[in-house]
Amino acid sequence: MKKALLSLTSFLLSISSLQLRADSVLTTINIGSGSTAIAANARTNKLYVAAGQAVVVINGKTQQVMARINIAGGGVNFVAVDILTDRIYASSCNSGTCNIVVINGRTNNVITEIPVTTGSLVGIQGLAVNPVTNRIYASDADNQELIVINGGTNTVITNVIVPSQPGGISVNPQTDRIYVAGSGFPGLVMVFDGDTNALVASIPEDFGVANTAVNFVLNRAYATDQDKVIVVDGATNQEITRVPAGPFANGVDVNLLNNKVYVTNSSGGSVTIINGNTNQVLQTLPVPAVFPDGVAVDLANGLTYVTDADSNNVIVLKP
Repeated sequence: MKKALLSLTSFLLSISSLQLRADSVLTTINIGSGSTAIAANARTNKLYVAAGQAVVVINGKTQQVMARINIAGGGVNFVAVDILTDRIYASSCNSGTCNIVVINGRTNNVITEIPVTTGSLVGIQGLAVNPVTNRIYASDADNQELIVINGGTNTVITNVIVPSQPGGISVNPQTDRIYVAGSGFPGLVMVFDGDTNALVASIPEDFGVANTAVNFVLNRAYATDQDKVIVVDGATNQEITRVPAGPFANGVDVNLLNNKVYVTNSSGGSVTIINGNTNQVLQTLPVPAVFPDGVAVDLANGLTYVTDADSNNVIVLKP
């Protein structure tokens, strides 16, 4: 697995210097309900959207809805994908009872539900996968814990107490570092060792951090904080710079094909697009969304998908 990851890294580095073009809205996809998080499987060219009490599957070739997987027990807020096992993970919470639902990406069938103990106020606020180690990470904002799950056995390995209310999570599969948004005030970017589950760094920020993303090619992490994006050096765990974004910078993801960073501005109806090589804003793109929330890049087709919590559409951006 690690050899395959190194090969992918070499390929991405070879093409990352390609000229960057401006993005535009390609189309919108009506999924039938408002949506929050979204995750892409580049191996199968499918997108998975957290939409109400379902996970909606989008075909990345046709931009059409392929399936709607109904989840019993509560609303689905977050999704994550293991590209090696083709497993999809969705958080489902209802009145303090939360499950991590495991879905077979080939059949769209629910394999099992992993119960996790959370409080009754906020519940799960982030979900991520390390495909190399087959570990799943969920943030329990009520108990201020990072939940670590074994993807092979579908069981909880441990619950790690964290120094700030945890939000969005991302993973660098090459360094096995886990980046967790600290959404308390003041905020933190928390870095964990995936091997030991130990906290290795806490990077203080001005406000509550919402979400994180990783570019393992450049070994950088990105965190959304109020109206800006924090850029973190993965080698030193130091903040490199702050890049201006729009009001309520929220979801964030990286296109590893060209090192662009995409940030949803939930109170601005737009997406800020950053050159990850230079940390400069390339454009602020208005999108037809009331509350743009999650964002995911599908490396299979090079397109970027943005959810809208207050409409039935997923917006598709093309470079």
